[in-house]
Amino acid sequence: MHWRYPTLIMNQITIVTKDYNGLTADITSALGSNDINIDSLDAKKIDDTGVVMLKVDQYDRALRVLHNAGWNAITEDALIVRVKDEPGAIAHLAKRFRDANLQVHSMRIVQHHGDWGAIAVSAEPLEEARALVKDELLASDS
Repeated sequence: MHWRYPTLIMNQITIVTKDYNGLTADITSALGSNDINIDSLDAKKIDDTGVVMLKVDQYDRALRVLHNAGWNAITEDALIVRVKDEPGAIAHLAKRFRDANLQVHSMRIVQHHGDWGAIAVSAEPLEEARALVKDELLASDS
C-alpha cells in the first residue's frame, strides 16, 4: 500500500453507558440490522460503566442509528500516526503531545505492520495536533 496525502483521519464513535450483560450485542445488532459494517470495536467495563469504541463503514448513518436506538454516541476525529513498533514509541508520542500542551482524548493502536504501527490519536486542537505529527501521518490511497 502506498501512503500519500490527503491525511487519513479516522472517525471514532464512543458510547459510554451503564454496563449490562448484552451491551455489546445490543449495539452491534442495531448497527448490523441496518447494514452498517463494523471495522473495529473495543469494548471495556470500568466498574459499572460500559465503554464501546467503534469505527464503522457508514459513520453518519451509524450515528443516526445509535441515536435512534437511545445510545448517546460521542464522536471524535483521530489522526492516524505512524510509529516504530518498539518499546517506548507510544510514550514518546504521548510526551510530544504533552510538551506541545495539546489535550489528548484518546490513543489506540489500530494496526501493526512489520516494524511499524499505526496509532489513532484524538487530540485538541486538531489542526495543532496535525501540525505536530505532520511528518508521521499516514494518508489514504484516494
